[in-house]
Amino acid sequence: MWAIHNSLKGWTLYSLTEREIQLMINTLSSNEIKLVKVCRQHSTEWHRLSREEFPQLYAPVGKFEEGYPALSSDAASESTDTDYFVVKSKKVMHPRLHDRIEKEFPATILGQTQNFNATTIDLSEGGIHFNEIIPDWVSGYFIVRVTDGTNTYSVMCSLVEDQKEKKRVQVMSEESDPQFMRFRDWLDSLR
Repeated sequence: MWAIHNSLKGWTLYSLTEREIQLMINTLSSNEIKLVKVCRQHSTEWHRLSREEFPQLYAPVGKFEEGYPALSSDAASESTDTDYFVVKSKKVMHPRLHDRIEKEFPATILGQTQNFNATTIDLSEGGIHFNEIIPDWVSGYFIVRVTDGTNTYSVMCSLVEDQKEKKRVQVMSEESDPQFMRFRDWLDSLR
């Protein structure tokens, strides 16, 4: 039996079969997989999920067709299916959800194998703007630690898309995350 923990979403499932773990892996994004840990029952520690360490968990799922009827070639298409097209909507400027706090604080982006030290330009509950350009090795989801001199605040982040210069990250932590609540309370104290 296996257990799987998704630190990004904050859930853990126990007593799963190998096939159930394989199915879970097939439903996770590549960014989530980077943050997943697995553990065999009665093991003494959790391990990062990797194809090299656990090749059996990456085996194809649902490939055993024996005992099932063949799908007809039109099974994917029904008479109720409709064609669709995308219409480009008008760009609308929405008001900012969170007030920015324009202060410089030392911050660190934590990668799996390396860290990037930077300085904030501004920060809010929704994101952090850095003075430095974020290196290309930073991708997916990652932890950002901001220090105010006495305390350190950690939040889960991802890069803001479509930036000319990669200097902004969006906070992805859930509102119920204790680390995020601490971060939000700290921001409120700076206002």
